[in-house]
Amino acid sequence: MVFSSLKASVFNRRWGRMASPPADLSVTDRTVPGKMRLPLTPVVQLSAADRADFGRRPLLATHNLHQSELFTDAALIDLLDHFPRQHLYALTMGDDLARTDDNRLALHDGVSGAELLRAVKNGRLWLNITRVDRADARYRALIDQLYAQLAVQAPGFAPVASQGTLLISSPHAIVYYHADGPASVLWHIRGRKRIWIYPALDERLVRRELLEDIFAGVRHEYLPYEHAYDRAAVVYDLEPGQFATWPQNAPHRVTNLDSVNVSLSTEHFTRQSRWRARVYTANRFFRTRIGLRNLSTRENGPAAVMKTVIHRLASKAGLDPLQIKHHVPSMRVDPDAPGGVVALEAGSGSAKGSD
Repeated sequence: MVFSSLKASVFNRRWGRMASPPADLSVTDRTVPGKMRLPLTPVVQLSAADRADFGRRPLLATHNLHQSELFTDAALIDLLDHFPRQHLYALTMGDDLARTDDNRLALHDGVSGAELLRAVKNGRLWLNITRVDRADARYRALIDQLYAQLAVQAPGFAPVASQGTLLISSPHAIVYYHADGPASVLWHIRGRKRIWIYPALDERLVRRELLEDIFAGVRHEYLPYEHAYDRAAVVYDLEPGQFATWPQNAPHRVTNLDSVNVSLSTEHFTRQSRWRARVYTANRFFRTRIGLRNLSTRENGPAAVMKTVIHRLASKAGLDPLQIKHHVPSMRVDPDAPGGVVALEAGSGSAKGSD
């Protein structure tokens, strides 16, 4: 649920280690570095059955973030007013689940936090406050505590890095069918939403080449969708205080129900998940540059190591240039307009890259 272009800027292409934060996305001076006392101690509860299956199948469990003062209207408005706006994305969408081109980026410069929240409540918007943990140390401390508890409860789960995006979205807003590169957890805090989770790495639901492109950052996470796919989905109705997680790269889609929704979407990185990213990105290199298709996706063994080493050397030599995909704004947030947005006038908006 985070844009590929931002992921590529925060983590290097090898997914090997955390990159330095951009200068405009550093912890603000209204936070305190080091160990921080949160207004609420996070509590994560996995059942005995779910502990052994964490990351291996879709599952639903509980937390207490919905009781935190960090997610009240007043706290959200304050965050929106202080957050670096170039890392906040406002998106509107259509009603046809197969028409991902209706997912449009809206500019929001000059729109206050209160006006943004009003546009969400009255319109059809999705606010992605990306890498909120880099801009406010309270969220970094919160995510650290959540993952510390998951690591204790889930045998063998050893994340080496994590990051978070705060999601604020309108009643009945949707997220199109898509697959993320990193493994994810969706911590639901306010409102009600329905999520469909589909089997991971099933080539009947997502072609291998598309997943390779997602890992490389050259396409957005959206995937071709057919209603028949829903027969294979696990469906959850998320209430405040619940979280959903699923195997890495499992396609999913979301529909909000009858209220404003607030969720924290976190992504985590393990040694295994990074190897998968390297293998799929290497396979894309061999497919697009040399013409070798349907290479093994096995993540261990001599062949996997050889492919990733060759790709790493080729990348350093400039033999695998990538054009990272970016959204281009075509709308502007207007809290008084139907849907919360108006169309941009020709020449009034600018963005790097292409849609």
